[in-house]
Amino acid sequence: MLKLLLALSMSVLCVSPLQAEDIHPVAKSCQPGAMQAHCERWTKDFKTALERAHKGDHGAQVIVALCLSSGCHGAVTIDRVASCSWHLVIANSGAATVLDASNLRDTCRPMTTAEKDEARALSGDLVQKIYKRAPAATDQM
Repeated sequence: MLKLLLALSMSVLCVSPLQAEDIHPVAKSCQPGAMQAHCERWTKDFKTALERAHKGDHGAQVIVALCLSSGCHGAVTIDRVASCSWHLVIANSGAATVLDASNLRDTCRPMTTAEKDEARALSGDLVQKIYKRAPAATDQM
């Protein structure tokens, strides 16, 4: 797991805006070829992590946030706004670590004000649904 998190944290971040009504990110359809089985495994793992993340699982939330910023080897659509949203959820989980705070800053700070506002709104919805409370007033962006 640590190897996975390290590999994901080293990935390049790309921008792809999330639609306000699309809180659930989309896994990509894997292309036929040599890497198809690898991509399909990542797609399955991401879907499982996403289900667990919505139930409050900290490790799964980290995987979702990192996959959304890295693409998880082509299995997930890269979306920094959604990734930032999940990093904000993690910050509000009560289980956030120093590494989580660093990932939040690295993902969210380079975004535009509009993207940050969208990420805050999406994370607010997620925090309300997952933890049944409002998000914290400070978000470390």
